[in-house]
Amino acid sequence: MRPTRLQPSGGLAASERHLFIVERCMLVASGHMSLKEKLRVGCSGWGYDDWLGGFYPPNTPKSDYLKLYSRVFDVVEVDSSFYRNPGPAVTKDWYKATPSGFRFAMKMPRRITHEKKLKDVAENLGWFYASAKELREKCGPLVAQLPPSIKFDADWKVMQDFLRALDGEHYAHAIEFRHKSWFREDVYKLLRDRNVAMVWTENQYLRSPAAVTADSIYLRMVGDRELTEFKETQRDKSAEMREWYKELDGASDSIKGALVFFNNHYAGFGPGSVNEFRRLAGMMEYEFPAKAGVPSSQRSLGEFR
Repeated sequence: MRPTRLQPSGGLAASERHLFIVERCMLVASGHMSLKEKLRVGCSGWGYDDWLGGFYPPNTPKSDYLKLYSRVFDVVEVDSSFYRNPGPAVTKDWYKATPSGFRFAMKMPRRITHEKKLKDVAENLGWFYASAKELREKCGPLVAQLPPSIKFDADWKVMQDFLRALDGEHYAHAIEFRHKSWFREDVYKLLRDRNVAMVWTENQYLRSPAAVTADSIYLRMVGDRELTEFKETQRDKSAEMREWYKELDGASDSIKGALVFFNNHYAGFGPGSVNEFRRLAGMMEYEFPAKAGVPSSQRSLGEFR
């Protein structure tokens, strides 16, 4: 059975889907959308064999993972691009494999952030933008995940030069700091001036403040590296999810959109974390391809209230 997306954009005819997207855009422009209407929640990556049986049907070929993923979720954070720039041919295939309205948020290659540490990266950015270009209207924010070794005192000038090198005219950007020295007002002002989102994050190094520096929010629920199997949810993170949702809700009137991504390391199973967050937010849970045809728990009463 074809997996379904339990929201208005899933299961619609092409004309109906187009109308839904147009209406959504009109609501964004008018500023009358609630947080739930501005929110996209997805996973960090899609190519996990551990998801077979829990998210993907057993024996699903790896070549079908993205197609199935994108029939359920409407956004993904590309984790593999951190390890290697995918290249235009690959991103063009991603574009073809996913439905209209889908979004990719791509992490910048570690060559830029960890090896060169943001210095002399114009050529590397050019190659990365060439990959992003093939995602066309499906291209979401491009994310620079920094190592904790990049600190304000030593790298403030480097950061200013890096932000100036970004192509803010054609792409949205977000930056994840992993050292607390960056959480200060002059940094926030620089990011706001360039409409670059400071990533809200919960990871093994720190929990960031909820500073809004762009017209959209980017939240990464990363966790630590202790969990190594990703077949099922192994930790109860509902309290933390409630706290982050309250931060999102408090900022809702000042933003056009919000992206939330769950890493497998956060609670053990990214898709399960997405559904838990949606459930607590009073949104319908997704039906996973592996469970297609089996009645799912679809609670719609919010538990954040």
